[in-house]
Amino acid sequence: MSDLPVPLPPGAAPASAPAWLSHDTLRWADLRLPRWAEPRWPVLALVVTVIAAMVLEPERPCTLADPCGPDWLGMIQMGLAVVQLLWYVRLPELALVSGPVLAAVVAMEEFPLSAASDAANTAVIVALAFGWAASWQRLALRGRQRRLAELATAGARHPLPEDIGPLRRGCVPVAAGLVLCAVAGLAVGLGLRGVHEDEQRAAKAESVSAVVIGHGEDTLRVRASDGTKRTVDAASPEDYDTDSAVTVLSDGDWSRLAAEPYDAFGWQLLTLAAGLPGLTFLATGVLARRRAAALRRGPTPVLRVLQRVDHNVDTWLYAADDTAGRTPLLRCLAYPDLDDRAGAGGPPFDKYEDGDEVEDEDEYEDEPTLDTRLREAVLYGPPCDAGELVIVTAGPDGERVVLVTTGPARLPKADQRPLLEEPVEGRVDRRDPALVERTAVSMRPVDRPVRWGPGLFTRCVALSGVVFVAAVIKFGLDDVRADGLGWHVLPLLGLAFTPGVLAILLNWRVTADRSGLWLAGAYKVRQVTWEELGAVACTDGVLEIRRAGGETWSLSLGWPWMERRLRLRPSYVRAMEEISAMHAHPELRPADESPARDHGLPLGPVLAVLCVLWAVALLIL
Repeated sequence: MSDLPVPLPPGAAPASAPAWLSHDTLRWADLRLPRWAEPRWPVLALVVTVIAAMVLEPERPCTLADPCGPDWLGMIQMGLAVVQLLWYVRLPELALVSGPVLAAVVAMEEFPLSAASDAANTAVIVALAFGWAASWQRLALRGRQRRLAELATAGARHPLPEDIGPLRRGCVPVAAGLVLCAVAGLAVGLGLRGVHEDEQRAAKAESVSAVVIGHGEDTLRVRASDGTKRTVDAASPEDYDTDSAVTVLSDGDWSRLAAEPYDAFGWQLLTLAAGLPGLTFLATGVLARRRAAALRRGPTPVLRVLQRVDHNVDTWLYAADDTAGRTPLLRCLAYPDLDDRAGAGGPPFDKYEDGDEVEDEDEYEDEPTLDTRLREAVLYGPPCDAGELVIVTAGPDGERVVLVTTGPARLPKADQRPLLEEPVEGRVDRRDPALVERTAVSMRPVDRPVRWGPGLFTRCVALSGVVFVAAVIKFGLDDVRADGLGWHVLPLLGLAFTPGVLAILLNWRVTADRSGLWLAGAYKVRQVTWEELGAVACTDGVLEIRRAGGETWSLSLGWPWMERRLRLRPSYVRAMEEISAMHAHPELRPADESPARDHGLPLGPVLAVLCVLWAVALLIL
């Protein structure tokens, strides 16, 4: 297979389309977000401050003067806080709108709060302001990228290919979003109807004084002033002491506590479960349709680039003169347009692995192999993060193919490379010279140290684990305080090993510099020099770095079966590939030493201390 890019068929590219060359793409690629504006920091700030606000918020007792009732404002507050985390990462356009709305809702707390709770709510508002600024930075970066790419076109514009199909982009998420929003609206209506019916019934009911004589799981047994006994529902029966006085509203066989009106919590939960994904789908679809429609309104900027498809079926774009494919510029999902009469029906595949024609399909048992070669292409639309693009390239047999993006284009991370080899089940060892050479070709020498760490999926799983651990501690301590020591202690004892596991998933790091590798685990940072390094391997999500003397440093970092289904290429696999290439090719190793602060922070001790402080806070508060 030739190393030269597959050429475009004659006449496939507009004559005026300029090449997007490396000297222009370097300026474009240098436009990066400041580190403080990366989505993980607003997400972390909001998670920490919201959890603190929830813990420090004083309990609101249900009284006759201040009945509990459905908390619609609290529902909006909690729903926006949850979905804001996703919008920070995927929809900064929505985060710019929802952030101020959520800040206003937080500031509208009606009942008196403690000083600590006021401070926590203020911290939430500050975190939202920080997230708003970070989202604005992301949108501003996209604008700068578009303007710089348009400068590289030297004014060249051209309509989309005539045989491109109708606008379909965004139809499915818009339809799904409308259905889910309709369900959420119905849930709100049913909840409000339940509240209205309860108010009407309460207005006609007789107010009766009663005394608590017993408790159920979610009921109270009371004795009325006339001596009759009855059972009424209670949200928290433990809040009512035996022999304490309560007021009961009674209307025939209907009765309830006067301090606890109808609770629409079930309808509120359905509203959130349908409304939050509904708004997300709807906004995603509308934004996608707007961007795709903008390409069809008239002549659009065109650039000649190089393109390839990897084994994750991701499309990668490169500068027109980057024939080695060293520096990917954008990554997206792109498939042949269904109405492209000259196009193929899928990504570029070689017909058969051995290249021979087979007349009888039954004689062929192996699946076709994906052709990952670089191909000349024409890019319609200004390239930028979250942009919609149309790509004209060469198909498997050299024919013209029109590709349309089925998702927003994304900027690859600094250490992210296309998957040019077939994924291997189970054990992967990059000591194979051929595979090491393929990885080395896609890399370029760098001065700065190179770092690998957990991806977004792994961090989300780890953060979910942190929330789960906090919940286990809370409910475990509640049971211990209520019932004394017993089997409730066993789950708490089982948490002793979780800080180390969560610390690795949240913040493992491998740093390569001139002297060797720095390996940050749960509790310590180790160094392996290039001379000491023996081999790097990956087995079922476990990264293994071996010293020549036989010592092995291993970390369990992922779930290959889940990552394959989500079409993720884990960072620990990239680390294994690129470290092996650096080991075999000293010229690819970073030229600088890394400062100690870049070696990584073992979070095991930090998480252990936080667990203890959380338990102490629950016992005191």
